Amino acid sequence: MVFRRDVSVVIPTHPGRDPAMLQEAVHSATTQDEPPEAVIALFDRERRGAAWTRNEALRSVRTHWVAFLDSDDWLYAHHLRVLLDAAQESGADLVYPYFDTDGPNVLATSQYGKVVSPEGVPFGPEQERWLRARGGFIPVTHLCRADRIKKAGGFPAQGKFKVPEGNVSGDCEDYGLLIRLLDRGARFHHVAERTWFYRQHAGNTGGRRGGRTEFERQAYGQ
Repeated sequence: MVFRRDVSVVIPTHPGRDPAMLQEAVHSATTQDEPPEAVIALFDRERRGAAWTRNEALRSVRTHWVAFLDSDDWLYAHHLRVLLDAAQESGADLVYPYFDTDGPNVLATSQYGKVVSPEGVPFGPEQERWLRARGGFIPVTHLCRADRIKKAGGFPAQGKFKVPEGNVSGDCEDYGLLIRLLDRGARFHHVAERTWFYRQHAGNTGGRRGGRTEFERQAYGQ
């Protein structure tokens, strides 16, 4: 079977986000070593939320693969090439790398029963158990088969996704998508390479500058 390397990059953005950040994000997507077939930047003018914006953008995706990028982050030039190579070699449905950042650089998962950074940790049954019970450690800046996401129903809106007690990811849409994909048998694969930059700033809706997230504090007991 021929492996198709066609990919679209989806970039949601919203009112209040610095336009210069969006320009930088789009530029990083259009200047890849292996250019995407399309870059879809969608403005959430009515503030319907990330789930709606990502799902609306997905309607325009006609490629086999889709890669996501938040409008305040950017991709290194080798991002798509590395992830597509890994997808081809592993046969996975979703491939996720690691990142550089200008803020706290600690996420957590489990390996051999110990709490560790997920960087370089292969995704297996132990990591899936952690993700389901404790919370997400896979940022949305991943590569996934577009049909897998569409068949899973896309990103669940907040309030439409229940998590186990003690799970600190809450009902955020990107975490909900991961669970939906796993529930439908999607195969995950980790690339032990830093291929993008996660910018932390006052306008973040995720990480917090100057301290660990609640997830990180609970995971590490600090």
